[in-house]
Amino acid sequence: RKAQPARQADEARHAKEALVVEAEELARSDQWRAAGERLRALVDTWKGLPRLDRKSDDELWHRFSHARSAFSKRRKAHFAQLDAQREEARKAKERLVAEAEALSDSTDWGPTAARYRELMAEWKAAGRAQREHEDDLWNRFRGAQDVFFAARSSVFAERDAEQSENLKLKEELAEEAEKLLPIADLKAARAAFRSINERWEAIGHVPRDARPRVEGRMHSVERALQEAEEAEWRRTNPEARARAEGLTGQLQAAVDKLKDQIEQARSQGNAAKADKLEKEREGRQALLDQALKGLQEFGG
Repeated sequence: RKAQPARQADEARHAKEALVVEAEELARSDQWRAAGERLRALVDTWKGLPRLDRKSDDELWHRFSHARSAFSKRRKAHFAQLDAQREEARKAKERLVAEAEALSDSTDWGPTAARYRELMAEWKAAGRAQREHEDDLWNRFRGAQDVFFAARSSVFAERDAEQSENLKLKEELAEEAEKLLPIADLKAARAAFRSINERWEAIGHVPRDARPRVEGRMHSVERALQEAEEAEWRRTNPEARARAEGLTGQLQAAVDKLKDQIEQARSQGNAAKADKLEKEREGRQALLDQALKGLQEFGG
C-alpha cells in the first residue's frame, strides 16, 4: 500500500511527459485541422491525469502550453497570409471580370477571342479568392465570355451560310465561263468573260477551303483567253509578219543556192563535196519548214 502512490505518480509523470513530447511534435505540423484536433484531445487527456509535485507539474505544463501556443501562432500566421493572398486574388479577379465584361459586346472577333484566352490564363494564375467571392466572380467572368462567344458563333454561322450560297453562285459562273472553251470567236468570248467576271466580283467571299478550287476554274478560262489573244496578236502583227516573211525568203534562197551547188559538184564528179553540201541543205530546209509553219499563223 505504501508503494502504490509512488507508482501512480511515476505513471502520471511518464504519461504527461509523453503528452508533452507529442504536443511539441504537433507544434511543427502543417496539418492544421488534424493537429489542432489532436492537441485539444491531448488537453482533455492531461486534465484526466493526476497532478505531480508542483515543480514537476509546472515544468511539464509550461512545455505543453508552449507547444500549443507555438502551433496556434503558426496556424494564425498561415491563415492570415492565406487571407491576404485570397484578398489579392479577389482584387486581381475583379479587374479581370471588369475587362471581360467590357469586351463582351466587341465585334473584333479575332483579337478579342485571343484576349479572352489570355484573361483565362491570368485568372488561373491569380489563385482562389475567398469562398464567398470566388463563385460570384467566376459566374460574372464566365458569363461575359459566353455573351461574346455566343455573338461570335451567331455571326460566323450567318457568314458561313452566306459564303456557302456565294460558293454555289460562283460555281455556276465558273461553269458558264468554261462553256466559252474552246474559243471560236475571241471578241465574243472576251466580252462574255468580262460580264461573268463582273458578276463574280459582286458576289463576295466563299469558304476558305473551297476558294482555290473554284477560283482555279476561272483562272483556267482566263489563261485560255490570254493565250488566244497572244496568238491573235502574233497573227495580226505586221512587223512580226514582215520579219517572218523575210526570214522565210532568206532561207528559201539559201536552200535553192545549195541545190545548185550540189548539182554542180555532182556534175564535176566531186561526190564528197556534194554530200557535205547536202547535209547543209537538209539543215537549212528544216529551218525553212519551221519558218513556213510560223508564217501560216499569220495566214500566209
